[in-house]
Amino acid sequence: MPQQLTRSAVRIYGALSALGSESGNLMEAILPFFDPVLRLYNGNKLDPNVIASAVRDTYKWNFNADLVEAFVPYLERQGWVVADIAANKDTSYTIQMPVQVNFDETAQNVESELRRIAIQFKSFSESLSPLTTIPRDVEEFEDILVEWLLYIEAFSERNIDFRAGFRKDETGTLRQYVEIPNTTSLRDEEKFLCARFVKRAIEEDKGSAEVLARIAAIGLLTEVVQDFVRPVTSVDRTDLIVYLDAPVAMELLGVSGRLARENTEPVIAELIRIGASIRIFGQSIEEIKNSLEAVLRNSRPTGPTAQAMLRREVLREYVMEVSRDPSSLLEKKGVKIAYRTMDQTPSEHQYFTKEQWEELYSKLSFAENPRAREHDADVTAFVVRQRHGRTSRDIFKSHAVLLTRNGLLAQIVRKISAQATAPAADAVPPVVHRRVLATAMWLRTGMGAGDLNIPKRMLLASCEHVLAIRPGVVDAVKRLTEALGDTDKTRQLDLLISQDRSAQALMDKTLGATNVVTEENFALLWQEMLHPHLEEERLKGQASLNEARAESKRRLEHANQKIEAIQREREQQEASLGAQLATKLQEDRDAVVALCADVERVLARKREIRIGLALVIALVSCIPMLLETTPIVRWLAVFFGFLFAFLTATGGRLLRVETGSEGALNELLKTAKHRRLVSKLEQFDVKWMGKKFVIDDQEKLPSAGNRNELFG
Repeated sequence: MPQQLTRSAVRIYGALSALGSESGNLMEAILPFFDPVLRLYNGNKLDPNVIASAVRDTYKWNFNADLVEAFVPYLERQGWVVADIAANKDTSYTIQMPVQVNFDETAQNVESELRRIAIQFKSFSESLSPLTTIPRDVEEFEDILVEWLLYIEAFSERNIDFRAGFRKDETGTLRQYVEIPNTTSLRDEEKFLCARFVKRAIEEDKGSAEVLARIAAIGLLTEVVQDFVRPVTSVDRTDLIVYLDAPVAMELLGVSGRLARENTEPVIAELIRIGASIRIFGQSIEEIKNSLEAVLRNSRPTGPTAQAMLRREVLREYVMEVSRDPSSLLEKKGVKIAYRTMDQTPSEHQYFTKEQWEELYSKLSFAENPRAREHDADVTAFVVRQRHGRTSRDIFKSHAVLLTRNGLLAQIVRKISAQATAPAADAVPPVVHRRVLATAMWLRTGMGAGDLNIPKRMLLASCEHVLAIRPGVVDAVKRLTEALGDTDKTRQLDLLISQDRSAQALMDKTLGATNVVTEENFALLWQEMLHPHLEEERLKGQASLNEARAESKRRLEHANQKIEAIQREREQQEASLGAQLATKLQEDRDAVVALCADVERVLARKREIRIGLALVIALVSCIPMLLETTPIVRWLAVFFGFLFAFLTATGGRLLRVETGSEGALNELLKTAKHRRLVSKLEQFDVKWMGKKFVIDDQEKLPSAGNRNELFG
C-alpha cells in the first residue's frame, strides 16, 4: 500500500470533529480526503476523470467524474481550485493547493500515537506466530494496520468481478470455488494479525482503543463519500421498513456471539425509536432454522454460532430454543414476520420480473448453496416489488430496504439496480449493507457522530468474524491426525478443538492459513494446541490451591477473631458482673445500714422507757417516807425501790445503762428475720458499740473458686 495512504489517514484523522457542526454538511467535513490527491496534480487543469481515477486508486472508493464535479464548489470555496474564467458557469478550473505546512499539534499527536501503536503491533505480531518473524519495518506494520482499519468490511465494484470454477481439494474431490478480488492489498494472514491485535488493544488499552476506533470511523466516512449525493441532514422520524437478512436477525437474537449482538442491537433500537418498522421474511426465518439445526447436528461445527458456543457466550439450550421458534423471540424484540411468495400479488411482478429474478440468481454464483442463492434472490425481489417503483436518494425515505451483512450481495444488487434505473442511478438500492445503514444512522440520528461506540462495536464484531476458526485449518490438522492411525489422538483433537484457547492457539500459529499445516510442523502445532489446555489446567490447579490456602487463612483468621470476640465478651461480662455485684453489695449495705438505724432507734426507745420506768419506781419508793411507819420500814422501802429502779434503768446490769452487745445483736437479728434481710446482714460484719452499730467496710466477696465458676 502506498505510504501516502497512512499519511492521509493522519491528515483526515481530525475530520470527525466537524461532523457535529451546526451546518451538518458532511461534504465540507470530508474535504481533507482530497488534499493528498489534489497535491499530486497541483498547478494542472482539473480533470474530473483523472482525479476520480486517483481517488479510486488511493482510497478504493466507487468514485467517478460526476462525483468530482459535485465537489468542485466546495473545493473552490476552500481555495484549492481556481476558476479560469471568473463568474462563468462552464469554466474550467486549475488546481492551486496552498503551500504544504507542517502538521498541526493534533496531527503530530496522531502521528506519534500511530507510531506507538505500530510498534506494539510489530512486537505483538512477532511474538504470536513464527510466520511473522520475517523482518519488517515499523512503517510497514503501520501501513498494514491503517489500511485494514479503513477498509474492514468494505466492498467495492471490484469485488463483484469474481471468477467461479471447479478444482480439486486436498482429498482429490472436485469442488466449486469462487475467487473474489480483494478490496485491499492485504493478505489473509495480515488481516488475521490486524484483527488479533486490534481486539486485544481495544479490550486492554483504552488509549489505543480510542485511536483505533477513530481511524475505523474514518473508514465509515467512505460510505458518505461514495454516496455524497444523498441527503446529509439529520433525521428525527422515518417510515422506512427494514427487513432483516437471516444472519443479521441471528446477531440480534444473540446466537452469533456477544460482540455481534452488541453491534446490531443499538442500530435496531435506534431504528425503532425514530419510527422505522423492523420486519423479516418467512424465508429468512426458515434459513435461521436450517442454519442453527446444521450447527447443532454437526460434531465439528463452524461459523459464528459455533464460535459463540465455544466461547460459552451462548448456551446450546438457547440455540436449540431459537432453532425451534425464532419467530416468537424476534417478535419480542419488535421484529414482525412477513410471509410472501414469488407468485403472490401479480400486480407487483412488473417491478421485479421473473427474468430479473433469474438474472440476479445467476450473478449470485459466489454462494455454493442453491437454497441460499434462491433465498437472496427472493427477498431482494420482495423488497423491490414492495417499493412499487419508488426510489429515493435518502435511505430514510426509500420505503423499504433489506439489511444484510453480505457485502457481495449488496454490491451486486446495487449494480443491477443502477443499471435498471439509469435515470436514478444514485438511488438507494433495495439491499444495503449494515455498514452503510449503521453509518447513516451514526451520522444523521441521535446516535451522535461524536460518539465512537458505533465504530468501536463494528470494529470488535469484525475482529471476531476475521478470527473465527477456519474449517480448512481444522480439516488439515484432522487429516494429518487421522494419517497417524491413532484413534486416541483423533479423540484428543476433537477435545482440543472444542476448547476455545486451544483452537485460538491453532489459529494464532497458522494465522488462519490452511497451507501452513504440514507434516514437519504438525507436532509443534499439536503441542501449541495442548499448551493452553494444559496451562489452563495448571492455572486451575494453582487457583484451587491458592483458594484452599486462602480459605484456610480465612478460617484461621475467623477463628482468631472469634476467640478475640469471646475474650472481649468475657471481659465485658466480667466487668458487667463485677459492676452488678458491686451495685448489689452497695444495695445490700444500704439495706443493712437502714436496718441497723431502725434497730438503733428501737433500742434507744427501749432504753428511754427503762429509764423513765426507773424514775417512776424511784418516786414510788419514796412514798413510804411520807407514811407513818417505822424508820426501818421506810428506809428499806426506799432502798429496795431505788434498787429496782436502777436495775430497770440498766436492764438488769449493775454498772451501765447502755444496751449490751449481745442484746443489740439479737435484736438486730430478730428484726432482720422479721424483714427477711438475714442473707443481706450475713454479708457484713456488724458490731454494737454501745449506742450504735458499726458495719465493717470489708465485704464478704465470693471466693476465688466461686469467681472462676461464675465467669468460667
